[in-house]
Amino acid sequence: MDAGHTQRSGIDPSDSARKYADRLLDVHIKDVSAASAEGRTVEIGRGVIDIPTLLRTLKRINFTGTLALEYEKDAKDPLPGSAESIGYLGGVLATMA
Repeated sequence: MDAGHTQRSGIDPSDSARKYADRLLDVHIKDVSAASAEGRTVEIGRGVIDIPTLLRTLKRINFTGTLALEYEKDAKDPLPGSAESIGYLGGVLATMA
């Protein structure tokens, strides 16, 4: 599941993860600026996806597949945005521990 494409299709990624938990093998985690086709990739935590709920959902369904950061915003210099996104994810995960 690609969280960004799912959200941009008008489907909540957490709902999708719950619904298809038995077939969920790989999650591309990212954030988008809008829950519509016009939404663009942004740093995780700056967009419209409820990342804390998505991570709690993955934990609740005992997701054991691959969770991969997908950051497409700054193709020529992705390190700053990727680092910010990873920092946000780390903060959310720390609150779940």
